[in-house]
Amino acid sequence: MTLIDHFAELRTRLFIALGAWVVGAGVAFYFRAALLSWMRAPLPDNITLTAFSILEPFTVSMQVSAFFGLAIAAPVIVGQIWGFIAPGLYPEERRWAVPFVLMTALAFSGGILFAYYVVLPLALPIIVGFLMGEVQLLPGIGDYISKILLYMAVFGIIFEMPIVSFLLARLGIIYAAMLVQVRRYAIVVSCILAAVITPTADPFNFALVAVPLLILYEISIVVVRFSQQKVALARDDTNFTNPH
Repeated sequence: MTLIDHFAELRTRLFIALGAWVVGAGVAFYFRAALLSWMRAPLPDNITLTAFSILEPFTVSMQVSAFFGLAIAAPVIVGQIWGFIAPGLYPEERRWAVPFVLMTALAFSGGILFAYYVVLPLALPIIVGFLMGEVQLLPGIGDYISKILLYMAVFGIIFEMPIVSFLLARLGIIYAAMLVQVRRYAIVVSCILAAVITPTADPFNFALVAVPLLILYEISIVVVRFSQQKVALARDDTNFTNPH
């Protein structure tokens, strides 16, 4: 396949991925009222979201639709990415296509749900309660939705860590010993990311982000070690059946 053919295939796959995103965003836009109500739920009942401009309801609807449209279209988008790189892989590596696509979509959705059901219900009451009710809080809906989507996106991405680690291990790019060796640096990077992501300086919200990052890193080490064992067993079987 020539370079022009590769670019043509890339263009086609980008159009398919973009089309899936547009369709997913359309579905999410139809259910935007239910999604906005779902995203508002972690806030205390005595706080009302406020729009400060005429266009804010529209821009918020677009934000919500784009984000959840991406989540809906994730299997198709990841499938197109895999389809583009698959010709450069060995046959035994290509058979991981379906599990990789499914697990990537599930991991991203799992990160979103973890942020919504674990992190936000614990973090938001602390964030909005710093002034002990002395000030009436009127959060703008645009600012609130942006922050919620940021939390969901971040946890959706970091939940991909074990899946990506497994794939990279299968390709021989990373090894468990390598991850163990750089663990101390991973801890520092995780703490820096947690400090950047959390909007407050309190240790509780910091831990809500840092601890899952560190746990997922340790899970990635276990996953990579498991992947290496699978590769070693496959090679032993190949050497046994093809001694020459």
